[in-house]
Amino acid sequence: MPTRLSFVCHARTEAQRLGRFPLDEPVEPKGLLKAAELALRLKKPVRILSAPETRAWQTAEALGGEIEIVPELGDLDFGEWQGVALADLQESEPELLAAWILDPTQAPPAGESVAALCARVGAWLEGFYEVGHFVVVTHPFVIRAAILHALEAGTASFNAIDIEPLSVVDLRLNGRWRLRF
Repeated sequence: MPTRLSFVCHARTEAQRLGRFPLDEPVEPKGLLKAAELALRLKKPVRILSAPETRAWQTAEALGGEIEIVPELGDLDFGEWQGVALADLQESEPELLAAWILDPTQAPPAGESVAALCARVGAWLEGFYEVGHFVVVTHPFVIRAAILHALEAGTASFNAIDIEPLSVVDLRLNGRWRLRF
């Protein structure tokens, strides 16, 4: 039996709705109801793997089942930009923001680069040897990194992927990682 990872993006947060870089904040109550509905459509996993942030484990709890917190699935560290609106950065630090968007090796001040995130997520995927179906509740940036790893694509494609709240992306391992729709 191959490995199947159903990556689920956490439910919507206030920061997402307002266009801010995330804090460790809860999901909006409406999102928890939608997550419970999503659980009915997902095949029962061996267990649910969750990023450590509140928004991820709240979504995981709404899906039901045994939950394991996995630090490697944590969101990109936005450093000094946590909680800051994208529009505010466009006004106050347009050069830094542009450099971060265009160059995956650039990091927000005191934060993590997209290249480092992709390396972290890729290493976790390469070290995951369990067989069966697992639901992985995490963040849009982490799911993007997992997709790039499965496709063996470069980080230059990172910003070409959009991940909506509660969307599901399946990766299967049977000799190599494959993206399945």
